[in-house]
Amino acid sequence: MYFLNNQGGKNKSSRINTTLYTKVYPVKGLRWDFNFNYQKRWDENKGWTIGNEQVKFSDGSIMKTATLPEDMSTWFTNYNNYSYTLENVLNYSTTIKRDHDLGALVGYNEYYYYQESNNATKKGLIDGTITTPGSATEMISIGGGAVDRATRSFFGRVNYAYKSKYLFEANLRYDGHARFHEDHRWGTFPSFSAAWRITEEKFMEGTRSWLDNLKLRGSWGKLGNANSGEYEYMATYNKVNNVLGNKQQSGLAITTLANELITWEKSQTTNIGLDVNVLKNRLSFEFDFFNRKITDLLYRPEIYLTMGNKTPPRKNIAAMRNRGYEITVGWNDQIQDFSYGITANMSYVKNKVLTHKGKLQEGWTTDENGNNIYSSNLGEISEGGIQRILEGHTINEYYLKDVYKGTGNYFHPDGTVNINGGPKDGMIRTEGDMEWLKAMMGSGYKFFPNQSIAKDKIWYGDYIYADANGDGIYGNSYDNQFQGYSNEPKYNYGIQLFGAWKGIDVSMNFAGAAGFKLYWSPTSGYNTTATRVGISIPKDIGYNHYFYDPSNQDDPRTNITSSNPRLTLGENGSQNVSASTRYLHSGNYLKMKNITIGYSLPTKIINKVMLQRVRVYFSGENLFTITNYPGQDPELGANPGYTSVKQIAFGLNVAF
Repeated sequence: MYFLNNQGGKNKSSRINTTLYTKVYPVKGLRWDFNFNYQKRWDENKGWTIGNEQVKFSDGSIMKTATLPEDMSTWFTNYNNYSYTLENVLNYSTTIKRDHDLGALVGYNEYYYYQESNNATKKGLIDGTITTPGSATEMISIGGGAVDRATRSFFGRVNYAYKSKYLFEANLRYDGHARFHEDHRWGTFPSFSAAWRITEEKFMEGTRSWLDNLKLRGSWGKLGNANSGEYEYMATYNKVNNVLGNKQQSGLAITTLANELITWEKSQTTNIGLDVNVLKNRLSFEFDFFNRKITDLLYRPEIYLTMGNKTPPRKNIAAMRNRGYEITVGWNDQIQDFSYGITANMSYVKNKVLTHKGKLQEGWTTDENGNNIYSSNLGEISEGGIQRILEGHTINEYYLKDVYKGTGNYFHPDGTVNINGGPKDGMIRTEGDMEWLKAMMGSGYKFFPNQSIAKDKIWYGDYIYADANGDGIYGNSYDNQFQGYSNEPKYNYGIQLFGAWKGIDVSMNFAGAAGFKLYWSPTSGYNTTATRVGISIPKDIGYNHYFYDPSNQDDPRTNITSSNPRLTLGENGSQNVSASTRYLHSGNYLKMKNITIGYSLPTKIINKVMLQRVRVYFSGENLFTITNYPGQDPELGANPGYTSVKQIAFGLNVAF
């Protein structure tokens, strides 16, 4: 309340959005469309300090005196932008001798956008009631900026159909974008599509009693994406602070290196499809296979440290492929008064990074002294953390260490420690597990991250991690492995159901995804046994976590079978919060997105009261989700900024 009562201000926003358009038909079959859109926006924000006292509600005593005018501030921010879109399109269509349908289109599109902003804050008002910037005496900050962008496109299309049997279409775009240098600004993007309605052929006449439609289709096309920032093709200056004459001075410097050669990212897609309708269109089937290759992807390569702290330029150098298929099957029918239908769809896509920074090279080598050395160029040819971008892998594939998996045999018959004989699930649960761990450390093996045995290091109820590269160090960075999954689903699917009978209607919509995983990072109060002051322990962990006191084996709190590790004080340094597959979960789910049940009153009844339709209904959204994911909602990801809302509604529709 004190903060709100000591801040004054005014925000004002204005918008203009106007469109002018015409449609002209100069001759038969020819249409000229002209569209012009203009948008303008102004935002004016002002604020200032109000010198009110801070008063204690309980007794009216003054806790803080009013701010004096010399300590009061005033500030403003002004923002405005405008844009226009200009489009001219000529569209021609005709039919020749009833069998030949011909169409053509040519067009031009132009877009321009400009924005600017300025702001300032001043302190020390001459009078506390006068809050204009000119009445303040000390400049605290001042800033502002402007940016613009423009695109221009020429495009055309030709389509032809013969007896609605053979279909063909060709498109061509010539696009230019101001984000690129004038020598690399323009891109040409063609596309083609064709279809053959096989059921229209004479040799298919014997199938028309049950086969309603059989169409084979294919397409190929290329599109461009201007995915760079503004002005990246030129060296631009930014404000920087430096020390000159024992004082901080402001100046200009090139902070980001330029690259005149950047140009369009290009997406090339091939699609082959089949459409089938049978049994008087009651049963339908659609299949599409697609292969999408994206080349000249922009990314920022690393530069040598000798270049200082400058940001490297982006380059068109990476490539990626998405390949998969989509299937849709539907059945619709009516039996007397009962109509119903079901549609199921599923898509699969496999992603692969084709080129990026180079191939991964890692493994054991021998130096000039005959010593075995393990090396990896991962840091040089990939980027990311627990999700990385690497040639030959799925984009943002998880890169994590695995939890140790042993046989539980501990020692060989000769008494030597068995490196593969540790705890079966990787947790130090029993005294046998602990003896094995001590023997391993005594033989020179190391267990990261905590490396030693103690209550504040590695203890009963802690997990250990696998030694993937065989260097005798368990759980260090060289033991991270690519897991074959990212957080993007490989499969997406859905089911839609509907039915209606004598005024009663029901519809349901299910959606889901599979073939992906989510890394739910250890977070106090949610999924970790590391505790912190002021944060509660999750119920599932509070009632079921590992506990064993070797000095009191009869302690009733003993629980050595839980999959949750022991409770530890503090998050930092815990053996169990190390990034690993222990926190990587399947995100597969099936969710009821919507259900609606309604009833429409008979027409003969409502017509008596001058109504056309009366319908009551119940609807629900996000009512349940079938999943093994332990977090909040796999559809929203591992760390959503909001929650999915379960909604139930009852309603009445009345039409007069």
